[in-house]
Amino acid sequence: MPEPVADKTQQPLYIAPANPAGKALAERLAAQGYVIAGLADNLKQGDGLINTAQQAKAGAIIVLAPGAFTAQVAAGLLTRGFRKQQLWSVDAKNRLQRYRLPLRHYWSELRSVLLSAVFGALRVVVPRSGYLYYAEAFFDSNVLLCYREHQRQQPEQAWLLGRRLKQQMPELAQDRHFLGCMSLYALWRCLRAKALVVDHEYTGQTFSLLRRHIPVFQLWHGLPYKALSGNAHYPHLCDQAFISSSTWFNQHIFPKIFRAKAYLALGYPRNDAFLQQSEQRDWINAEPPALLREVQQQTGDLMIYAPTYRDWGDNDYPLNLAELEQWCAHHHVSFILKFHPFISRKFGDAMGLTEQDNLQALPELPHIYLYPSGKNIYPWLAEAKALITDYSSIAFDFMLADRAIFYYQYDLAQYKSLRGATLIPDEQFVMGQVSGNQTELLAQLSDWLQQGEPAHCLAKRHQLTALYYQAPSTAADKIIAYLQQQF
Repeated sequence: MPEPVADKTQQPLYIAPANPAGKALAERLAAQGYVIAGLADNLKQGDGLINTAQQAKAGAIIVLAPGAFTAQVAAGLLTRGFRKQQLWSVDAKNRLQRYRLPLRHYWSELRSVLLSAVFGALRVVVPRSGYLYYAEAFFDSNVLLCYREHQRQQPEQAWLLGRRLKQQMPELAQDRHFLGCMSLYALWRCLRAKALVVDHEYTGQTFSLLRRHIPVFQLWHGLPYKALSGNAHYPHLCDQAFISSSTWFNQHIFPKIFRAKAYLALGYPRNDAFLQQSEQRDWINAEPPALLREVQQQTGDLMIYAPTYRDWGDNDYPLNLAELEQWCAHHHVSFILKFHPFISRKFGDAMGLTEQDNLQALPELPHIYLYPSGKNIYPWLAEAKALITDYSSIAFDFMLADRAIFYYQYDLAQYKSLRGATLIPDEQFVMGQVSGNQTELLAQLSDWLQQGEPAHCLAKRHQLTALYYQAPSTAADKIIAYLQQQF
């Protein structure tokens, strides 16, 4: 039988983690009469969300939602000052019971300590050589493009390490500096690395070990509108440098989210596409330029729709595809859909697309295309006549193209209710026309094609571009020069 807890009407409960499973558990326990004080998370930050024991109400306990990473969540909360006695879980009938970390967790912790000690000792005696670009599961564009430019400039100094990769790139097949797993040779390169370059926050043991001993340069992957978890809640972490594309964000936003010794506005390598001619761009992991020209010739100028991912699960974007096809055919427009990988697969299956690793026109909708979710769309985005998004940070990047942005925010009230406060106010994010339904969106697009961009939208975009960007230039060169200067 579960162990009893204090009177449910008196003791405040925090539910962890702050994901859909945690929110669903909070609703179930609230329906049983428990006092839900809020959500707790060892990674995320936001309104109504606590990360440390000091933020919790007196006498509060943490109830862990069942999931594949419950042990990691519990361990993370313990490092944030919570006591073991505060951690609880639920059984199949939502009855509270004390949570106990599995024995494998303690063994994993011991192994991590021993490996870290050995790795650190070896780093003391092994000579430094080369720079290591690192990713898990997939290579995002900033790391991949910066590595490629580094390889062109210094072929023997840059190495690319990927762990548990789910993508295949023919361009890397003959690259002897590409390390597709943590082999002994890859470990040797880690021991020798002068610096570790990443563009994501990874929470696994391998990256945590490397981070303790190798200076980290974080390229991240976008200027944020919505809240991020970052790493600021880990007091023992401090990266060598955090690199973004905006001095303003480095001054006002990123220091609250990421710990680093320096915050530098050197730019994002993926944005170099906006500042380069087609033949200058690196088209690795992107649909080829010949295909882009073919699409433009056959079905018209590009408009790219890139909505953000709704992590509460409601990603059925309200698109009347038949009506959209008619509009595109009338205006000679190629409408490119760029979805999150989870959504792209579901959408492709529903549309009967058999090959989702390449650009495909939708069946009987020749002007509407699904762009492969695992590929870099920025070389195509640089050729787009307009961007349609909602709350995605891609809007900040597209500012560099100085072309129209449309915001299809059909669920604005729900989005803000579920995601909470944004990092910046709407007036510092929206720089184009906003619509709440497809009819309104298509009317705005039609007027824009006929009459041009409204003066107030153009002025707003230029105002925000001046605020966020100072004389943008290609990023990869500057990042590589800074790495060489530091190490």
